Amino acid sequence: MLKKVISTLLTCTFILAGNFPFSIIDLDEVEASSYNNLAQRPFMGWSSWSSIRKKPTEENIKAAADIMASRFMSHGYEYVNLDDYYQLNWTTTVDEYGRWVVDPEKFPNGMKAVGDYIHKKGLKFGLYVTLGIPKGAIDQNTPIEGTPYHAKDIVDLSKGQKVSFNFDNMYAIDYSKPGAQEYIDSWARLFASYGVDYLKIDGVRNQDIPDIEAWAKALKKTGRPIHVELSNNLDIKHISTWQQLSNGWRTDHDVEAYGTPTHTNWKKVSRRFSDVANWQPHAGSGGWNDLDSLNVANGSKDGLTEEEKRSYVSLWAIAASHFVIGSDLTKLDDYGISLLTNDEIIGVNQSGVPGKRLYKTSNSQVFYQTLPDGSYNIGLFNIGKSTQSVAVNWSDLDIEGPALVHDIWSHQDLGEMDSGFTASLSSHDSRMIHVVPASSHSVSPKSGEMDVDPSYVSLNWDAQSMADSYHVLVAADPIFKNIVSDRTISSPSIVLADLETDTRYYWKISSVSDGAEKQIGIYSFHTKMTTAPDSPDWVLANRKNKDSVSLSWNPTFGTGSYTVYRKEINRFGLSSSYKPIASNLTNPNYIDKAAPRIKGTYYSYFVTAKNDVGTSEKSPAAQTDKPSFTSQLTILIVLIMVILLTVLGIATKKYKLIGQRLFRRPKKFGQEEVWD
Repeated sequence: MLKKVISTLLTCTFILAGNFPFSIIDLDEVEASSYNNLAQRPFMGWSSWSSIRKKPTEENIKAAADIMASRFMSHGYEYVNLDDYYQLNWTTTVDEYGRWVVDPEKFPNGMKAVGDYIHKKGLKFGLYVTLGIPKGAIDQNTPIEGTPYHAKDIVDLSKGQKVSFNFDNMYAIDYSKPGAQEYIDSWARLFASYGVDYLKIDGVRNQDIPDIEAWAKALKKTGRPIHVELSNNLDIKHISTWQQLSNGWRTDHDVEAYGTPTHTNWKKVSRRFSDVANWQPHAGSGGWNDLDSLNVANGSKDGLTEEEKRSYVSLWAIAASHFVIGSDLTKLDDYGISLLTNDEIIGVNQSGVPGKRLYKTSNSQVFYQTLPDGSYNIGLFNIGKSTQSVAVNWSDLDIEGPALVHDIWSHQDLGEMDSGFTASLSSHDSRMIHVVPASSHSVSPKSGEMDVDPSYVSLNWDAQSMADSYHVLVAADPIFKNIVSDRTISSPSIVLADLETDTRYYWKISSVSDGAEKQIGIYSFHTKMTTAPDSPDWVLANRKNKDSVSLSWNPTFGTGSYTVYRKEINRFGLSSSYKPIASNLTNPNYIDKAAPRIKGTYYSYFVTAKNDVGTSEKSPAAQTDKPSFTSQLTILIVLIMVILLTVLGIATKKYKLIGQRLFRRPKKFGQEEVWD
């Protein structure tokens, strides 16, 4: 159910920002992995490694699950992955059947309790393992569960240790020996008993293919659907094997900048451009290229500029890589969150189309996705050290005539461009655009159209030359499992009746000629809404210049228009009330041209969304020009000092007067004493 909700959300995001269709690829036509029925799209989630590393605990993993559920799950993220160091030192400590033992100090309630907690949040639970059999099992010659065999019966010491990144001492297994497969089977059952939904198998090398085959068999035997991810820096020459045995494969070494104070750096990120180009042909439904985690939401700790962070996320999106947050979820910054929750960018990632490299120069690269409806997602990247123009010509994509252009990051329609698009980009910056050629195949209702009357829907498309008939599938999900209509007709039109309200439907058209079927495209529409939209999220306010502030926010599903509210706050925290400054906005962005920079004053904004049913709750507030904590503290200290000095001055004057009265001597004039 969650995947249905996610795909529904992502399919409509371009529509909410403008009249741009965004299509879902046909999963039956592109299949990269034959291992299981998982990973029909790149998985989205969070991994503990980048930020927590050797110090995971039950407490901090549950805390991460809380944040993922409250802030990221609505955007499609669903996995919480515990990556390593949850176990005791296997050199000496294993369980009764020779498997790793969960550290009871770190996880006092056991691993199943962690899995149960994550599942109750509506999320999925990921865990980590390396290959081989631990030294502790060999030294103790532990029995293999359910067999008469023991650890020493299956170990192959002649091959030495397996690659491991923590305690070492994991030894090779001879899978020709009885009990070897059963040992891996027992470990897979253990993970299944924890409720594991995802397993990262680390340290994989070409010589480890028998191990991966054993794990693939074992995990299937559990009966539990478990996503299998292979790591790291796999050999592309064996891609057919990785496709058969897993749902994803790391294409390079870790993105983390070990030995430095930051999570990563541009050198680590930028080497992925070549990975994307080289591995692109091998990704698709069931198995995806894994570029490693996204470390963009912990401020300066990330080791990247804002432009580099945006390019980092853009590359992962256009590549259709697994989308895994690596940041410390307890120390997130607003800019990073806005990158990770931009639903249009997530839509690019979840399109199911791994982007191809169009061209590469010494200072720039351009990647593109060709979508089933004839439109394109294009990423333009400046990889040089200075500002430069990066361009794409429509002719390079076989686009004839003009095309409509939409900026994906800012959700802005840029209008019609005759022959191409050029972006002026600062060092390491990028631009992501959605392009709809004027010559694209036209359909009715337009792909992504909202508020379609469910009682009568007429689907229409351009007739195809040489077509004998048309095969039309209509479903309530993007992978066409919940089929509503399956018909073959002779004309380019079909009528549907009595559909549900508040539902997104997907329809796929194929032409049939001489018995051969060719897909024309996949489209969607949404029936009438009966509820008000949700409140917009991740409103960002950035000063554009001394007189104006640029606002942007995530599009809200089912919205007809937006209203922006503003108030001013002075240096003492006193403010006016919020007042509407713009209404009936159809795009999720606005430039406030009446917000001059005034020393000591800052602006706060919120946004509401509206449709024919009603108005949403207020969005969280966004502020600009707000004084830093240091500035505010300085002002407070100055105020206190002024007050103290004022009080002290008054007190000093008062006490001086009293003293004068007490100690003045009287003068005598005759018999009277007279005071000066």
